[in-house]
Amino acid sequence: MQELRDGLRAFNASGYEIFDDFAKTGEVVIWSRVPRAPELGDRFDIETQGVVQDLAVSSVRTFPGGWTALCRLPD
Repeated sequence: MQELRDGLRAFNASGYEIFDDFAKTGEVVIWSRVPRAPELGDRFDIETQGVVQDLAVSSVRTFPGGWTALCRLPD
């Protein structure tokens, strides 16, 4: 990802970034600046390690201008 002159990173053109630590923690973090944040229990199909996983949102945090969602395999 390109870093701008003021030290900030350019945001992904899709409006979302996914941090995949599934192999180590069983979790994936999605963050975005789109206005609508997901709700607890919302589901995302995410490909990780060559396999599509059906992950559920287990926590959501908001920040000025965006949100992050922690996703795990549903119980």
